[in-house]
Amino acid sequence: MAYQEIAMQREEGEELRKGTWLEEEDERLISFVQLLGERRWDSLAKASGLKRSGKSCRLRWLNYLRPNLKHGQISIEEENIILELHERWGNKWSKIARRFPGRTDNEIKNYWRTHLRKKLAQGQEV
Repeated sequence: MAYQEIAMQREEGEELRKGTWLEEEDERLISFVQLLGERRWDSLAKASGLKRSGKSCRLRWLNYLRPNLKHGQISIEEENIILELHERWGNKWSKIARRFPGRTDNEIKNYWRTHLRKKLAQGQEV
């Protein structure tokens, strides 16, 4: 069946799923991104049969599922670079994240807000 035909099968006013992604949804999104590419997220969401918005699919792919993402703890060296760059550029998370291949701006921002900002406010050594 053609891509456009699959996309058209989604019913008007269908309720979109929100909240935690299931492993099956991740697998389905990965396979459709490999098949159709990283573009036209609304169409991809409809064609895949995921009851998710295109924006939700795009963010899930960019922040969690891309093969070149670096998963795991942020190292002490990375912390020091984040502190230095934040002092220089402020909350320019995408600019800061460019210095960390495989890390997303969202991950850097969340790490800053949950770990480093609190340590600095309490006067702890980072």
